[in-house]
Amino acid sequence: MTVGSGRSGIRPAERDSAVVRKAAALHRESIVIDGHCDILMPVSDGKMTLDQRVEPPDPARWEPPPGFDAGPLAQFGMSAHTIWFGPMGQYDLPRWREGGITSQLCAVYLDDDQLNRPLHRGLEMTWSLHREVDRLDGLVLATSAAGIRRAKEDGRVALVFSFEGCEALGADPRFLDLYHKLGLRVASLTHTRRNIYADGCRAADSEGGLTAAGKALIDRMGELGIVVDLAHIGERGFWEILDRVDRPVILSHTTPTMFPSSDPASRHSGGTRPRTRLELPRDREMLEAIARTGGVLGLIHITHRNLSDVVDDIETALHVMGPDHVGLGSDQFGADLAPEGLEHIGKVPAITEELVRRGHDDDTIRRFLGQNYLRVFEEVWGQ
Repeated sequence: MTVGSGRSGIRPAERDSAVVRKAAALHRESIVIDGHCDILMPVSDGKMTLDQRVEPPDPARWEPPPGFDAGPLAQFGMSAHTIWFGPMGQYDLPRWREGGITSQLCAVYLDDDQLNRPLHRGLEMTWSLHREVDRLDGLVLATSAAGIRRAKEDGRVALVFSFEGCEALGADPRFLDLYHKLGLRVASLTHTRRNIYADGCRAADSEGGLTAAGKALIDRMGELGIVVDLAHIGERGFWEILDRVDRPVILSHTTPTMFPSSDPASRHSGGTRPRTRLELPRDREMLEAIARTGGVLGLIHITHRNLSDVVDDIETALHVMGPDHVGLGSDQFGADLAPEGLEHIGKVPAITEELVRRGHDDDTIRRFLGQNYLRVFEEVWGQ
């Protein structure tokens, strides 16, 4: 036996090469669905189109343009570079193809300074989504699980229209029906702030749950077949939604402000110490509750140091929720917030490789990569 080859007689380099080959084949054959991105923000602002492989400048050498205003995103502690470029360079058609992405959830999110014309901004972002799908042969708008499967067969990327907060409805929840006709299939009630439907997870020191309008909106989502997303909802609203729904829900991205902080003083507005990862036993009750609905938790990439930390979080969720309830929820937003080894969506195959390396079986990995989301979509959206 060769010295250093291990008891199996297989050299470490050979073993690693086998892992790489197996992971690449598994990733290539799988349906891969990512639960959240904000790429419609720079697209709608005219900063890019989805066929462009954008390469933002080095943050250390970049200077903000004259008159730069950090705006509302500054409250999240983001750098000027991140506020200006956002997810540019992290999501686009070339990178989705590079990452083997079958389907990407694309969110409509409104900054605080856009709330004076919420319906206009919401429709502007919706128009941008439809424009990109109409003009790019590599994209389709998916409104059914069958559409996602067809995209895989055709080598296209299926975009799923989602809401990150229902501010785009304005003050009239009837417009939910209009957005549904335009393709909306996933929606969360809030971002971190309070709105007319519910309190977000950093809304106030004294947190409220769902308003009457919010309860009616959740009911209407059920009637239309829109998947309820628990992302950013306050803890009280989290439980009120789960008491109200009778279908699987998702939490599309485990946001740093989503789960209760270890430090109660930093849980609400003004909190400066975001959660960097899931913690047990602290998060167990909420994770188990999502799983009981048949739902899926999307694991976020930002706020983690590196690929290994991201996979540690995935394994924590798998341990608590089981292999039927965990998926991708990247939410990349800025180069300085990206984990080492997962700088953009094109590097998602590295997650598959690491899961193979850690000994997870093929079926668990396929479910994580997309089958779990697909099951929820099929059940909620219908045939």
